[in-house]
Amino acid sequence: MTGKIKTILAMLCLLCCGVQSAAAERLQLAKLEAEQNGAQVNFELWGEKLSGGYADDLLLLMKDADEKIITAYKPSINGGYNCFLEAVQLKEGDKNILLSIGRGSWRVGREFLLLDFKNTKKVKEVFADTDNFGVIKRTEWDGDAIDVTMADGKTHKVELDYDMLEQITRRGKAPAYSGLSSMVAHDLDGDGKEELLTTQSIIADKKVLADVGAVWKLQELDGKEQWKTGKYTIMLASSGKNNTINDGVDAEDYCVLPRKLVLPGGEATYPMVVYKNNPQLQNEVNTLLMKETEPYLARFYRGEADVAFNVAVTSPYLLSLQLISGKNSFVHHNVHLDVPTGKVIKIEDILDTSQDDLYKLLNLLNNNKNLDFSEGLPREWYIKEDKIFFLENVCGKEEVSGFALGNLHKFIKKQHWISKNSD
Repeated sequence: MTGKIKTILAMLCLLCCGVQSAAAERLQLAKLEAEQNGAQVNFELWGEKLSGGYADDLLLLMKDADEKIITAYKPSINGGYNCFLEAVQLKEGDKNILLSIGRGSWRVGREFLLLDFKNTKKVKEVFADTDNFGVIKRTEWDGDAIDVTMADGKTHKVELDYDMLEQITRRGKAPAYSGLSSMVAHDLDGDGKEELLTTQSIIADKKVLADVGAVWKLQELDGKEQWKTGKYTIMLASSGKNNTINDGVDAEDYCVLPRKLVLPGGEATYPMVVYKNNPQLQNEVNTLLMKETEPYLARFYRGEADVAFNVAVTSPYLLSLQLISGKNSFVHHNVHLDVPTGKVIKIEDILDTSQDDLYKLLNLLNNNKNLDFSEGLPREWYIKEDKIFFLENVCGKEEVSGFALGNLHKFIKKQHWISKNSD
């Protein structure tokens, strides 16, 4: 189906929205401000929200500054969960629009489309639904190892460790591999054009054995745009059975999605938050999170440190995300968000730091003598279950001290942020 026909169908679908609304409510799922042809425009993703959170009959609108519709496009992926929009600089000129759609919970993975709106009468899918199959072409057992054949036809042998092999009880069939689960745009070579960094997984007996990273570069050959893939990286997954690092969250009003990067020098996973009924707040929160994450990703791209994250607290009121950076030793940076507003929560919002008795009590209860609370509180802190922890770098080493919240009850300013610390 040509882009022109799809656009006409999308327009017809838009005109029918008033009739459809009697049966199902059409909601705005995501929005994005961008510049196209020198003018500021808005992109809005709409769909019919069904029970369970699935959004059907997706429609992407492009509007001018006066909210008039310039064009509408019906994506080749008709529906999904937890959608978001991003602008991606794949080539010179206007940016492309990246549409990301979840297949289910945060564990299931996502699908991606990259749309070119240069010609509003013929919107193109530069990265189409079939590209979501990724770069793995074949996997098969080779004794206790796995042979993985990539898009370039080369086969790589992946040796599994003993702990991982013990968790696989059925090895009769060839290992499975997922489609793409993550996509991040970044200018790796400094030419002003972003590459796509994708991740997919190799799976056996419902156990993720390895993550496969690839770099996609949009090139023009013989007058046609096509993708060149390379820098394939296969990285073994953690064999820990109870490891929750880099796990996302499915909460009632929002979800936390892992965005994973695998490059020859290491791996990085950082969080993104999708609000299920508030696209504007979703954009504000992720802009804030990216600002907090960028210094750690910069070190990752230079090959100096890996990046991971942990969801320390998730409740209807408080979302605490912990960014972890390092190779052999690690530093932690904590971001605390008020869920309804997306505002950053500071320690002064939790504890009454104006009282001198607070610091006296902390020093009295402190079991880490490398920390001193006489001059104030460390910048880094997080809550875990019924305790609050303070972190500070002392002589190049991260020191931690924890305190029961019950012992600090007279200094707690607002109870709702600590009344429910985890789902």
